[in-house]
Amino acid sequence: MWETVAARLKMHDLFSPNLPPEGLLTGRFRIHAVKSDTMEPALRGGRDYALLAPVTAYQGEGIYLLDDGLALDLYRVSNTLEKGGALSLSRENPRYGTKTIDRDEFNERVVGIVVADIRVRSERFLGGL
Repeated sequence: MWETVAARLKMHDLFSPNLPPEGLLTGRFRIHAVKSDTMEPALRGGRDYALLAPVTAYQGEGIYLLDDGLALDLYRVSNTLEKGGALSLSRENPRYGTKTIDRDEFNERVVGIVVADIRVRSERFLGGL
């Protein structure tokens, strides 16, 4: 029986992702290099990446890429449940504080929402990219 099952499976079928590669290679997603230590230890600056889906408004709690006027940076965003829909912006690194932002201002500054973290395990293989 095992030989029959093994004969029907190809090696690449064993490692098939749930999301086909062509789904990531479309113009829909963008990769953003994490540049600072603000999201450490979850995402390491200068080493890790975030896969983003472009959005123009708050889509629920998550990690978003915002334009602060000087640079693009990642923030964990959650609803404060205050009147008017204020949002809380925080970082994973406890050295950075939390701030509150008006939802309209957030919608003007948002660039994308993180849909996947890309943690680099071995930098030596990235040298040729």
